[in-house]
Amino acid sequence: MQESDHPIEQSEGPGLPPEVAQGQTSAILCYALSLTLLPFFFLPLILRNNSFSLYHAKQSLLLWILGIVSLYVGFLLMVFFCLGLVMIAGTSALLVVLNVVGLIHAIKGEQKPLPIVGAWAETWFKGIRRA
Repeated sequence: MQESDHPIEQSEGPGLPPEVAQGQTSAILCYALSLTLLPFFFLPLILRNNSFSLYHAKQSLLLWILGIVSLYVGFLLMVFFCLGLVMIAGTSALLVVLNVVGLIHAIKGEQKPLPIVGAWAETWFKGIRRA
Protein backbone atom coordinates (compact mmCIF):
# COMPACT_ATOMS: atom_id res chain seq x y z
CA MET A 1 0.00 0.00 0.00
CA GLN A 2 1.51 3.31 -1.09
CA GLU A 3 1.11 6.69 0.53
CA SER A 4 -0.70 7.98 -2.57
CA ASP A 5 -3.35 5.28 -2.11
CA HIS A 6 -4.48 6.86 1.16
CA PRO A 7 -3.97 10.62 0.93
CA ILE A 8 -6.63 11.16 3.61
CA GLU A 9 -6.37 8.95 6.68
CA GLN A 10 -8.66 10.70 9.15
CA SER A 11 -10.47 13.96 9.40
CA GLU A 12 -13.13 15.08 11.81
CA GLY A 13 -15.43 18.00 12.22
CA PRO A 14 -16.39 20.83 9.91
CA GLY A 15 -12.80 21.36 8.73
CA LEU A 16 -12.83 18.45 6.30
CA PRO A 17 -10.37 18.67 3.40
CA PRO A 18 -12.07 19.78 0.16
CA GLU A 19 -11.63 16.34 -1.46
CA VAL A 20 -13.49 14.69 1.44
CA ALA A 21 -16.20 17.34 1.62
CA GLN A 22 -16.90 17.03 -2.12
CA GLY A 23 -17.00 13.23 -2.15
CA GLN A 24 -18.57 12.54 1.22
CA THR A 25 -22.16 12.43 0.00
CA SER A 26 -21.32 9.92 -2.74
CA ALA A 27 -19.29 7.84 -0.29
CA ILE A 28 -22.17 7.76 2.19
CA LEU A 29 -24.66 6.82 -0.54
CA CYS A 30 -22.44 3.92 -1.66
CA TYR A 31 -23.05 2.22 1.68
CA ALA A 32 -26.51 3.57 2.58
CA LEU A 33 -28.09 2.55 -0.70
CA SER A 34 -26.35 -0.83 -0.60
CA LEU A 35 -28.43 -1.55 2.49
CA THR A 36 -31.49 -1.13 0.28
CA LEU A 37 -29.90 -3.30 -2.46
CA LEU A 38 -29.28 -0.35 -4.81
CA PRO A 39 -25.74 -0.48 -6.26
CA PHE A 40 -24.94 3.25 -6.10
CA PHE A 41 -21.20 2.50 -6.08
CA PHE A 42 -21.28 2.36 -9.89
CA LEU A 43 -21.60 6.15 -10.16
CA PRO A 44 -18.29 7.02 -8.41
CA LEU A 45 -16.62 4.12 -10.25
CA ILE A 46 -17.75 5.48 -13.61
CA LEU A 47 -17.09 9.17 -12.90
CA ARG A 48 -13.80 8.68 -11.00
CA ASN A 49 -13.68 12.40 -10.22
CA ASN A 50 -13.11 12.22 -6.45
CA SER A 51 -10.59 10.00 -4.70
CA PHE A 52 -12.57 9.85 -1.43
CA SER A 53 -15.81 8.65 -3.01
CA LEU A 54 -13.87 6.33 -5.34
CA TYR A 55 -12.14 4.70 -2.36
CA HIS A 56 -15.47 3.98 -0.66
CA ALA A 57 -17.05 2.85 -3.96
CA LYS A 58 -14.32 0.21 -4.29
CA GLN A 59 -14.92 -0.95 -0.71
CA SER A 60 -18.67 -1.16 -1.41
CA LEU A 61 -18.07 -3.02 -4.67
CA LEU A 62 -16.08 -5.62 -2.75
CA LEU A 63 -19.01 -6.16 -0.37
CA TRP A 64 -21.35 -6.68 -3.33
CA ILE A 65 -18.97 -9.20 -4.91
CA LEU A 66 -18.64 -11.08 -1.63
CA GLY A 67 -22.43 -11.08 -1.25
CA ILE A 68 -22.98 -12.52 -4.72
CA VAL A 69 -20.30 -15.18 -4.20
CA SER A 70 -21.73 -16.16 -0.81
CA LEU A 71 -25.23 -16.48 -2.29
CA TYR A 72 -23.94 -18.67 -5.10
CA VAL A 73 -21.94 -20.92 -2.77
CA GLY A 74 -24.82 -20.96 -0.29
CA PHE A 75 -27.28 -22.14 -2.92
CA LEU A 76 -24.87 -24.87 -4.00
CA LEU A 77 -24.50 -26.00 -0.39
CA MET A 78 -28.27 -25.97 0.03
CA VAL A 79 -28.65 -28.47 -2.76
CA PHE A 80 -26.06 -30.86 -1.35
CA PHE A 81 -25.87 -30.34 2.40
CA CYS A 82 -28.67 -28.00 3.48
CA LEU A 83 -25.93 -25.88 5.10
CA GLY A 84 -26.41 -23.14 2.54
CA LEU A 85 -29.10 -21.36 4.52
CA VAL A 86 -26.81 -21.07 7.54
CA MET A 87 -23.96 -19.83 5.37
CA ILE A 88 -26.14 -17.29 3.57
CA ALA A 89 -27.54 -15.98 6.86
CA GLY A 90 -24.10 -15.74 8.46
CA THR A 91 -22.37 -14.04 5.57
CA SER A 92 -25.33 -11.71 5.02
CA ALA A 93 -25.15 -10.58 8.65
CA LEU A 94 -21.37 -10.07 8.37
CA LEU A 95 -21.75 -8.07 5.15
CA VAL A 96 -24.42 -5.83 6.72
CA VAL A 97 -22.11 -5.16 9.69
CA LEU A 98 -19.20 -4.37 7.34
CA ASN A 99 -21.49 -2.11 5.31
CA VAL A 100 -22.45 -0.17 8.45
CA VAL A 101 -18.77 0.12 9.45
CA GLY A 102 -18.01 1.55 5.99
CA LEU A 103 -20.94 3.94 6.32
CA ILE A 104 -19.58 5.17 9.66
CA HIS A 105 -16.12 5.71 8.12
CA ALA A 106 -17.67 7.70 5.26
CA ILE A 107 -19.77 9.82 7.64
CA LYS A 108 -16.70 10.60 9.74
CA GLY A 109 -14.69 11.50 6.64
CA GLU A 110 -12.25 8.64 7.19
CA GLN A 111 -10.59 6.68 4.45
CA LYS A 112 -9.96 3.38 6.20
CA PRO A 113 -10.25 -0.15 4.81
CA LEU A 114 -13.11 -2.27 6.08
CA PRO A 115 -12.18 -4.80 8.76
CA ILE A 116 -11.29 -8.32 7.58
CA VAL A 117 -11.84 -7.76 3.83
CA GLY A 118 -10.97 -4.11 3.11
CA ALA A 119 -7.40 -4.84 2.09
CA TRP A 120 -8.73 -7.09 -0.69
CA ALA A 121 -10.47 -4.10 -2.29
CA GLU A 122 -7.22 -2.16 -2.23
CA THR A 123 -5.41 -5.05 -3.92
CA TRP A 124 -8.07 -6.15 -6.40
CA PHE A 125 -9.10 -2.67 -7.55
CA LYS A 126 -5.78 -0.81 -7.36
CA GLY A 127 -5.95 -0.17 -11.11
CA ILE A 128 -9.12 1.91 -10.68
CA ARG A 129 -7.83 5.40 -10.04
CA ARG A 130 -9.12 8.93 -10.14
CA ALA A 131 -9.48 10.20 -13.70
